[in-house]
Amino acid sequence: MLYVRFPDIEAELVALDQLPPQELIARCQLPEKEPGAIPTECVLSFVRREWAAQNQALCEPLLAVLLERLRRRLPRAASRDGKTESLARSEAAEQVQDTFIGMLIGEANDYDERLDYYEISFSRSLAALSHTAKKRARHSANRQEELYDNEEGEIRADVEEAVGAFDPFSPDLFQNEIYRLRLPAAMEQLKPLEKRIVEMWRNDIPIDSKDPNVITMRGMTGRSDKGIRIIRDRAFAKLKDLLTPGEGA
Repeated sequence: MLYVRFPDIEAELVALDQLPPQELIARCQLPEKEPGAIPTECVLSFVRREWAAQNQALCEPLLAVLLERLRRRLPRAASRDGKTESLARSEAAEQVQDTFIGMLIGEANDYDERLDYYEISFSRSLAALSHTAKKRARHSANRQEELYDNEEGEIRADVEEAVGAFDPFSPDLFQNEIYRLRLPAAMEQLKPLEKRIVEMWRNDIPIDSKDPNVITMRGMTGRSDKGIRIIRDRAFAKLKDLLTPGEGA
């Protein structure tokens, strides 16, 4: 896709490109409604550029700004009175966040032209994504089968047993051509957050790190270590069931 940014965004990018890294970070961290605040389209542009250049020292703080702005625009999970939370609305918000971050993560491997639309108009593109996510969430809210204990918040014993030592990207499994061909379709059957965490696992992104400049699963998802492991194991159990039917039967 050949995309063209609005002239004011292009001019802003040219000016910002002259700033030292720390000054650029400080400007991007200004609240959006403050004078001198940087448009989200510009923040996204710099994140994509520095991500491609593997410049984590600059990418990490700008990514944090971008994700915070994203979260502020997510569909509201709570009702208007703030007393109840809709499962469908909550899932829609999760889908929007996971889909967008999944696009960013995917650019570690290949250019994703869908992000070009967000550089043209972040708000409009996100609104379109939210609309689609809400429709999907309403459709699936009552048919999703969770693989963890909702009361205890722990991964269910049968899921843990199903996962075992299964690694969907094991070199031994990848020697099987049929397995390699089936894996992409199986990945598409995961929930957005499951798929995103599995993709990060595949790209050796750590769950957490003491180094603040390292991109981590916790930073990308806002989830705890335990929550990430539960979601990863749930996804691995689904993939194992889809890719190794009849095993152990």
